[in-house]
Amino acid sequence: MFYKIATGTAALLMAGSAFAGGAIDFGLSNTSVRIEHDAAMVGTGAHFTVGGVYNETNQSSAILAGFNAVDATMANKEMIGGIGFKAMGLSNTVADFAVGLGVGGFVRWQPDFMNGLGFEGQAYFSPSILSFGDLTSANELVARVTYKVLPQARVFLGYHDLRGEYDISGEAETGLVDSTVHLGFRMTY
Repeated sequence: MFYKIATGTAALLMAGSAFAGGAIDFGLSNTSVRIEHDAAMVGTGAHFTVGGVYNETNQSSAILAGFNAVDATMANKEMIGGIGFKAMGLSNTVADFAVGLGVGGFVRWQPDFMNGLGFEGQAYFSPSILSFGDLTSANELVARVTYKVLPQARVFLGYHDLRGEYDISGEAETGLVDSTVHLGFRMTY
């Protein structure tokens, strides 16, 4: 199953590279890996993301694809944020594959006066009306402390939580994909 998810994610990453510039976000823990590519369409407020998560401990994985509206003028370069949607295709021990459409957003605060220190967060929640199959809800939460090591690269220490709630034959079950502290980097190009 992970092979299918990895292949699909790679194809989406290549398709996303048609944008002029973007960023690669890579997070790693001792049990999981998370990679995401994002890009904003030039001259618009459209911000697209695509990525994947794999956790070897519980043999779970996810495909993620999102769209957010951002400030196209980039008037405030210290704080970047967006609101929108994120599709979450989850595969874990509870269900082979389930899809939810999360509503939420992200924020990145990197003020000049903090000499490279910054903070990032994102949260998306898929209620039952936007969750399909046996999935009754899903959520993704990311919180990080970042540090600028190059003009185009930041390292981070963060927490990632991705899970789904399921109704399997009348029984409520939680299908955890990932819940880890991770190290990583965000590199823009």
